[in-house]
Amino acid sequence: MFTAMIIITTIKMQVELKRISSQTDLETIRELYISAFPANERREFENLKQLSTGDDCLIFRILTNSGTFAGFCILWEFPDFIFIEHFAVKPELRGLGIGEKTLAAIKTGFSKTIILETELPTDEISQRRIRFYERNGFHKLSRTYFQPSYGGNKPQIELKLMSTNVDFQTDELDSFIRAIHKKVYGIA
Repeated sequence: MFTAMIIITTIKMQVELKRISSQTDLETIRELYISAFPANERREFENLKQLSTGDDCLIFRILTNSGTFAGFCILWEFPDFIFIEHFAVKPELRGLGIGEKTLAAIKTGFSKTIILETELPTDEISQRRIRFYERNGFHKLSRTYFQPSYGGNKPQIELKLMSTNVDFQTDELDSFIRAIHKKVYGIA
């Protein structure tokens, strides 16, 4: 399991992914977590608090070289792959390469296939987000996919899967999706 701090350095900026290890640390991401994702696409924050103490859900604060909180990422480690559940950079810090450096740090730190969900490309913002992931080595998987409900009255949502691996066999991808649904969303 990956637990160490990851640091990626460039001439201009350094990005540090620091694993959240306390409820105080977790509170630092609350506002961005709630503002960056629609209610239907995220957990209730109290549920996130429960996950932060486990071994499979890894929640990282993204810090700049000056120690400024820049964003967060929530990862799930599986034996054969990593699933990025949520990833956000503060709006005022976007465009500075923080997202790219964060993805590079995740790729370096884990050396596994990475899978994530993104919105359907229905508007300029969602199209830009998909292009960002594509520039960073992710590929859209041609498969219909629904994110399970986060509970309560929240609906399942059609999303796109993207991955650093483009050559999935159907049964392998099916297995990965079942594992995500079971561990991340609690679907048996």
